[in-house]
Amino acid sequence: MAGTVEQKLASQGITLHEPPNPVANYVPFVRSGNLLFVSGQVCLGADGKLIAKGKLGAGVTIEQGNAAARGCAINLLAQVKAALGDLDKVARVVRLGGFVNSAPDFLDGPKVLNGASDLMVA
Repeated sequence: MAGTVEQKLASQGITLHEPPNPVANYVPFVRSGNLLFVSGQVCLGADGKLIAKGKLGAGVTIEQGNAAARGCAINLLAQVKAALGDLDKVARVVRLGGFVNSAPDFLDGPKVLNGASDLMVA
């Protein structure tokens, strides 16, 4: 039976899939004491395809970037579930970082990364 967090995700139409395999030479997560560190996630959807491709402000819209950041956050949650077995074991997100591939004059990175932040808050 899914825990409270997964039920909340399901109510938003989100089902966690198997986390994607690393695309390079790194481990997906490391646990140190009571802390879990999760490696960066690519914006792959459940179908294994990129949610958005290109640069923000040069072919990729804020909305597409926001959806890509949300996809990364879903992949991050899938990694957390793989590491802990149950998302209800998470007491708090200490740090959520992200990188935005953007044109030099694009200044709305926070609006893009809100796709991930808003999901964590919800």
